Amino acid sequence: MTKNDFIKYVTELLKGNNKVLVLVRIPNSGNNRNYFFLENPNELGELIAESNASDSITVFKSINQLNSGLVTEDFIRTITESQIKDNFEPELLIINNTYKEYRKNGSSEWNTVENIDELKEILTDNTGENISIILEPDFCNEQNTFHLYVPDEYGVSKSGASY
Repeated sequence: MTKNDFIKYVTELLKGNNKVLVLVRIPNSGNNRNYFFLENPNELGELIAESNASDSITVFKSINQLNSGLVTEDFIRTITESQIKDNFEPELLIINNTYKEYRKNGSSEWNTVENIDELKEILTDNTGENISIILEPDFCNEQNTFHLYVPDEYGVSKSGASY
């Protein structure tokens, strides 16, 4: 996908949503991944401009959000009881950041959990924080993603097949 097409499609997606989930992968950095939410098209332009050539930016067209909000004891109880009742969904992704925090800190806060004990621990550690809990999306699912390898100064991007 070209940079211009990527910007066009993600901007259209943002018009229909108040936020979209982004995954940034940085090559040759020990599998460095950052998940966060973009909330407006200006942030998309900043993200691309601030990224290094060949950084991989994936925007998910849709996500399965289980819950979001301020983590309190009631929030933890509601989430953990629903997961026990509904049989724990494997690979939950807990996201703490928007683009603003990612840009400020140079990284994002997120966790994956695979069982109810990990979920309780992560939620307890994040008491007082705003978080989103989603089923971890598949970033290789081309039907549900827009994907860009950031081009270099000559407009050359790493191809999707070479990652």
